[in-house]
Amino acid sequence: MSRGPGIWQRAILERTDQGKALVLTGPDQTHADQNAIRRAAHKLAGAGRIKLISRRFDGANRLVAIPADMPAPEPLRVTGLDGKTYLQPPRYSA
Repeated sequence: MSRGPGIWQRAILERTDQGKALVLTGPDQTHADQNAIRRAAHKLAGAGRIKLISRRFDGANRLVAIPADMPAPEPLRVTGLDGKTYLQPPRYSA
């Protein structure tokens, strides 16, 4: 039986409850920690406590947690060389 949010979930909620966006994973974390953080974040997002968005930082896509009541920036529509329309996430400035 669950006893409430786990260690990573509490850490994520501490930041997002203050109204701050939080980059969840980075190159300084182990693979196991990254997986645990992602799993915790997806559980919180599924429960409606946070929103998850993807943003590009330093040339790599990163998972970002934002408070559930914060509006996520709209992706930009760009046309590729093949003539198709793609959604490009806007630059996120933290």
